[in-house]
Amino acid sequence: MKKEALFYTKEKDKVVCTLCPIRCSLKDGQGGVCGVRINHDGILYTYTYGTLVSYAVDPVEKKPLFHYLPSHKTFTIATPGCNLHCKGCQNWEISQVKAKDVIENELFKDVNVPPEYVVEMAVASGSKSISFSYTEPVIFYEYMYETARISKERGLYTIMVTALYIEEEPLTRLLDVIDAFSIDLKFFNDETYRRYSGAKLDPILRNIRKVFGAGKWIELTTLMVPEHLSKDQIESIAKWISEELAPWVPWHISRFFPYYKAKDLPVTPLEDMLYAYEKGKEAGLEYIYLGNIDTDRYEHTYCPSCGEILIRRRIFTVIENRIKGGKCPRCLYEIKGFFEG
Repeated sequence: MKKEALFYTKEKDKVVCTLCPIRCSLKDGQGGVCGVRINHDGILYTYTYGTLVSYAVDPVEKKPLFHYLPSHKTFTIATPGCNLHCKGCQNWEISQVKAKDVIENELFKDVNVPPEYVVEMAVASGSKSISFSYTEPVIFYEYMYETARISKERGLYTIMVTALYIEEEPLTRLLDVIDAFSIDLKFFNDETYRRYSGAKLDPILRNIRKVFGAGKWIELTTLMVPEHLSKDQIESIAKWISEELAPWVPWHISRFFPYYKAKDLPVTPLEDMLYAYEKGKEAGLEYIYLGNIDTDRYEHTYCPSCGEILIRRRIFTVIENRIKGGKCPRCLYEIKGFFEG
């Protein structure tokens, strides 16, 4: 469904989208790099308001969020489009759309699932939260914001799974309605970010600091992309999390599998995953998790003080949760997270 966008300015015969750092300058009929925000007669429209292409009930661990109400069900939604163009995008069929196709596709004209209905579906499913994921939620900002606002009124928590490539004003407004953020910190090198994803590093770091400083719960994920994510970058990411945020911020290190335009790359070697894990430990990080590998050892939550296993997991499923009152039952060390709600 077409709806006027919230963030844009007019400049002579163009409109400038001010939602993300790319700031597309668009002539009449032209769409942004996201494919779903289009200038029509001097007004910037989002063509994905209510264009629901995917929804599911997931364990929150799948986001991944391991310290945010473990094992609860989260109702997850997505609309098409993305402002990044990652070469190895796993959901490229719905994230990588073109403005021309959007204008001509009846899906974008006729499909409208109102935010109120999404919230009703979430409540009926027994979910405790609504997650915005699968594609990039920044691109369906207006739909996400209204859905999140209504969710809060109905007593649901709200989660954004994002690369956080967004401008400061819309991010500030989002902080009123989003409770937790699962954030991709893909690289720690501007050139690599540009080459692989079409983004810049600095705005993402700025935004992560802002969300963390606002007191929101965050967990970071780094996809171990061979030939792009260097050892120096891995060390820098671990150090940055520890020093710029806090040692207790969970870091998820995810194994890469080749998709889309990155099928020439290999699967991440296990030794590279373990290297990143050790560098995280050396940087003082307390909670490091390895994803997409065939062992549950690195899915568990361990007490940073006594080493006790506090939460046992297996493929996004919580087998046992021994955290009591936010503390380790053995040594009473405080375990950072949101464990009750």
